[in-house]
Amino acid sequence: MSTGSRRRCGAFGRGPGLAVDLMVRSQAAGRLWRPSPLALPTPAGPLDGLATGSGPCTYRAAKEQYVLATGNLTLNDVLAHRAEADGDRIGLIWESTERQWTEMSFGELAERAARLAGGLRDCGVRGGDRVALHMTNRLEFIVGMFAISHIGAVTLPTIASYAVDELRYVLDHAESKLIIVDPGRRAIADEAAELCEDTSPVVVGTDELDDKLSGEPVPAATVGASDPAVLMYSSGTTARPKGILLSHQALVLSGELNAQHQRLQPTDRSLCVLPLFHVNAMSISMLANMVTGSTLVLTETFDPLRYWSQVRTYGITVGSLVANPIRQVMELPEQAIDRRHNLRIMIFGMPLTPEQISEFERRYDVALINIWGMTEDLTIGTRSPLYLPRNPNSIGLPMSGVDLGVFDADGRELGPNEIGEARFIGGPRLDRYFRDLDSTEASNCDGRFCTGDTMTVDELGYFHFLDRTKDVIKIKGENVASAEVERVLITYPAVADAAVVGVPDTRRDERVVAYVLPAPGATIDVDELRTFCSRSLARFKLPHEVHVVDDMPRTSIGKIRKNELRDKARGSV
Repeated sequence: MSTGSRRRCGAFGRGPGLAVDLMVRSQAAGRLWRPSPLALPTPAGPLDGLATGSGPCTYRAAKEQYVLATGNLTLNDVLAHRAEADGDRIGLIWESTERQWTEMSFGELAERAARLAGGLRDCGVRGGDRVALHMTNRLEFIVGMFAISHIGAVTLPTIASYAVDELRYVLDHAESKLIIVDPGRRAIADEAAELCEDTSPVVVGTDELDDKLSGEPVPAATVGASDPAVLMYSSGTTARPKGILLSHQALVLSGELNAQHQRLQPTDRSLCVLPLFHVNAMSISMLANMVTGSTLVLTETFDPLRYWSQVRTYGITVGSLVANPIRQVMELPEQAIDRRHNLRIMIFGMPLTPEQISEFERRYDVALINIWGMTEDLTIGTRSPLYLPRNPNSIGLPMSGVDLGVFDADGRELGPNEIGEARFIGGPRLDRYFRDLDSTEASNCDGRFCTGDTMTVDELGYFHFLDRTKDVIKIKGENVASAEVERVLITYPAVADAAVVGVPDTRRDERVVAYVLPAPGATIDVDELRTFCSRSLARFKLPHEVHVVDDMPRTSIGKIRKNELRDKARGSV
């Protein structure tokens, strides 16, 4: 919108807010949740019975088998069943940054989602509309997601650290009808909504939701399993992120498969410190817990100094992290109580060395389970098996129902240890790229999904990740498209051309290195350039290094040879 006017919804804007209301109810009413005493592991710890090393099993024999039970269920079906079967069971525990915690039963979640759905409907949200959730890990995210689904609308999770222009683009491209935002991000959301050109989203704070929870619940809309439920934006090879449309059926199936791989039981407790606006936490943690009726313990942020304290306090049995947080907790001094916990498996994504895996398992007596997946397959790619030989150099075996292979550029499936692109068929999968027919068609390789990841598969069927053919940089679990950073760099008046590459970094996984070519007669001030970029890019996307160069290495048709720049950057490490 260019006029500066805002569309308002009369019922929003009053009341102390969901978060405040929950705190008052749970604490002032004397219902402060207290963990039950820990049943600490006996000397036969969680690693006992889990396979390590390698063994003489064949590719097909090595695949774990699961029995699926999701059918054509929707998110609404899952919550309705959970509320009916386990209405009084505590399904959610949320710890805020102030270290206060709040509990919510499955029955309360269903009721609050139904009430909020009525409020969204009163604001004009209808089936198929996109409603953005712009916040950190909060109860309002989960209540909001199920409320949006309840009326047949589509949840639009947005990265909490987005700069104004990034949020504006996603809201515009998704044609968002409304955005729910936590107090710390309200100013950015207001500014982004004002700048939208193709849509006029209403901005609602999480501290304005109380009125919406005080009305009568509304019946759930009629929604099909193949209908869209979530629109998630993920950085790719283009200068702007792509919208990935996910159906109800794909989401429920991903939760079921993750739950079965984790061997989740209703008595389990999973700790979720990764952001819910990414498919990792949404599928591996939240949805897996919803389909089994186990408890999800949600923290607003990850704090390495508090992680193991949280594991012990809440009786956590399943954890999920990425490589960088694992390295952070391993940097802490060893303690005699390192093994005193109930954690039985830790799921992780992105590379750790075999030595790091072995050291983590020795120190904490926890099985470290490697995974590979992407937003487009809702994390259902490969897993290290729980009860079969594990290869610490690999990303594991394909999950049940997933046919994963390695192919050359001509579409020929390659044999063991041959390098090619990973392509899969089967399992949960995106419906399409939103408003992007070219990307949707390009991702289809004779019925298989082209991942853009370079891999090999060994004689036992274990896959080995080598590199990304897509030009994406991984920063602490976040995807950064080099083209997106380049787009901002070349808008700086003194820059004639720019190239961005990623190089390995022990703390960040990778770091962003930029090469910039000055415009004729111009001088580039690197500090001013960084400040300029910070207005359009989230902090984690900003170049960690900026090199001013006199020329760029190019191909015969003028393309920048990024492999040479990448080698140059790695040589300076």
